[in-house]
Amino acid sequence: MCEGKMNTRDLTGDEQSLLEELPKPPVESVNKSTNIWIIEWLPTDEQHTGQLLHEWMQERRSRWSKYSECKSSTEVLASIKDATDLAERTGMIPVLHIEAHGNKDGLGGPNGKGGEELLSWERLTDPLQRLNFATNCNLVVVIAACIGFAGIKALTRSPIAPAVALVGPDAEISPGDLLSGTKEFYRRWMDNEPRLSEITDSASRESGGVYFDWEPYILLAYQSLAEHLIISLRKDQQDMQKDRLRARMSKETNLSEVEIESRLAQYSPAIKGDQFQQIWDQMFLIDI
Repeated sequence: MCEGKMNTRDLTGDEQSLLEELPKPPVESVNKSTNIWIIEWLPTDEQHTGQLLHEWMQERRSRWSKYSECKSSTEVLASIKDATDLAERTGMIPVLHIEAHGNKDGLGGPNGKGGEELLSWERLTDPLQRLNFATNCNLVVVIAACIGFAGIKALTRSPIAPAVALVGPDAEISPGDLLSGTKEFYRRWMDNEPRLSEITDSASRESGGVYFDWEPYILLAYQSLAEHLIISLRKDQQDMQKDRLRARMSKETNLSEVEIESRLAQYSPAIKGDQFQQIWDQMFLIDI
């Protein structure tokens, strides 16, 4: 597992103490799912490993897998919406499996007009957030693409987590090795209590030396929020925020300089503990 970590060498002693006092999230739990939702977005002249994976699943567990072949980014987003609508109506909790090309900027595939196009990680965030919300925060996303795992850093935007975990190969991988690895991944997913650490280890052993990495979103969110909290407590950051508020109040209100400074003296721009908890609860649907 590749865990994103804050560079604590840049923190003061007080900041390190604050970081240690924050409640730590659980790293892993048993995963819940009802089926596999496969989206394949590859050129017609390439091996369609998603279709082969779907057919392999059908032989072992009929109707467990839903296969969607997409010819453009619009169709990819439409398929995710179809999964969301079905999850809202039926309580379905799919593993969302996307077969496409990928890099640090997003996923790539045909545009339906003979060319290629990019589906950025940013454009994927909102649709994944809605699907994760529909599954009551139980969505696992598998990106079966070259270096697809790099995109996880772009999925940290609030307010709702786009998934509970994201899985993908950590380096370029051949179609044959990718298919072998994903077959093993879903064979282990049928365990009674599937755990991602064990599943990805098994998939990695079948993938020709490329490791299937996984990241619980909760760790990324924890790092992001903890960094935001700690940085917001620094004096230079508080001064900068007060300067922004001072300029805004001078422009948008009739308050005198004395009144503005009086209000700023009572204002603390740092995130408080209860605010941190509120953000966390909203991100993982704890509040509802």
